[in-house]
Amino acid sequence: MKSNQKTDERIHVRKRVAGGTTGAVLGAVVAGPVGALVGGVVGTVVGRAAERGELPRLNPPARAKARKSVNQVKSTVRKTASRAVGKVESAANSRKENSRPGSKAARKRQ
Repeated sequence: MKSNQKTDERIHVRKRVAGGTTGAVLGAVVAGPVGALVGGVVGTVVGRAAERGELPRLNPPARAKARKSVNQVKSTVRKTASRAVGKVESAANSRKENSRPGSKAARKRQ
């Protein structure tokens, strides 16, 4: 539904202010008071660049480079996770093998 009210033309929030506020709120949510300070500064810088029209567009080569970096991170995470799972499984198996002869684990093996 559309409202019939028009926005007040006297109230104008600059991109710098909007960026700083958004950055501060998001920073506070993620990292508390220090995050609010850092987010506010970063948001203000980005807002200033947006006001001046200096925000760079993500061109295709940069997009491909970013995609390659993301894929490298994903593969590293997969390798690390599979190694960790293998170590946990081998530790569990060795624990079963080294259990006392009359224990529950030894009876499960039989």
